[in-house]
Amino acid sequence: MQQPLLSARLLGITYVFAFLISSARSWPIWWPPWKGHHGHGDDPGTPDPDDSWKERNFNTISSIYNLTVYPHQLPIIQGGGAGVPPGLFSSDVVGRVDPVGDFVGFEDSIEYFFALSPLPQGNGASSAITSYKITEFSSACAGVAASVVYLFCSVFNPGSPNHGKALAPLKQVAFWRFDEVGAVLKYDAWIPNLNNWVEATEAAPITNPQFQAQSIQVICAVTQMRCTGVNSQWANIGECVAALTQKPYGNYDAAWGDNVVCRSIHLVLTQVRPDVHCPHVGPTGGGKCINVPYPTDFFSDESLYGDPVGETFMCPKD
Repeated sequence: MQQPLLSARLLGITYVFAFLISSARSWPIWWPPWKGHHGHGDDPGTPDPDDSWKERNFNTISSIYNLTVYPHQLPIIQGGGAGVPPGLFSSDVVGRVDPVGDFVGFEDSIEYFFALSPLPQGNGASSAITSYKITEFSSACAGVAASVVYLFCSVFNPGSPNHGKALAPLKQVAFWRFDEVGAVLKYDAWIPNLNNWVEATEAAPITNPQFQAQSIQVICAVTQMRCTGVNSQWANIGECVAALTQKPYGNYDAAWGDNVVCRSIHLVLTQVRPDVHCPHVGPTGGGKCINVPYPTDFFSDESLYGDPVGETFMCPKD
């Protein structure tokens, strides 16, 4: 393999999942759907009593996505949880993003939402999240909301001919539960057709042997750079390549299990907490990139949310 090819791929592949969550301007450019054209209800003289929680929940979701846009995510990447404004996530937040996995606790959740957001100078395609649009939103009670978001990605490289070039978009469907002060307590999100998006972005099917071999080389090279000292996972790059080549490559529509795809995701997170995530990219998978029964364990709402199945994102009956 030629060195320029490896260099071009180095962070491009490690950030392949950095587009999972999108962001946009500091404030949405549309009025919430329950507001009138000028931001009021149908009758400006009669306030809608539902507006308080609807607007609060809508703004919380919008603020979360907004913090993933470059360069808004930098304080969080650099400082972890200390860079997240208060009131967005509960300290006890738990959630799932299908097909990536479950996230238990504040640090796990904010890493998914923010640390996976791409830095254009850190990937070969100069990719960045440039806008989002909440196309559907509903909040029938103060504790629950649902949303559909389109995530628009483009090249961010001022001065280059490709600056602003649109990349393949993503769509995310999510359910949210809020605590009594309006912070996200639980979430369940889904990104459809993720594998197709990865292939479109990389301009190569992930079943291509050359693509797989190159990505394994990149994962092992970056692992050796980031996971050092007590966080070391492999004696050298060659040992890593030999071991990962024997594992299933995996699929981005089922991005969990003891495979290469899962390790490519967690490799991105080693930049934030190497002590936590280096074991995930190592030989054992560190309890994250491991094989779990499907769907019994992967979709176990009772164990993740602590609620009876079907009650987490339901408004209480009158």
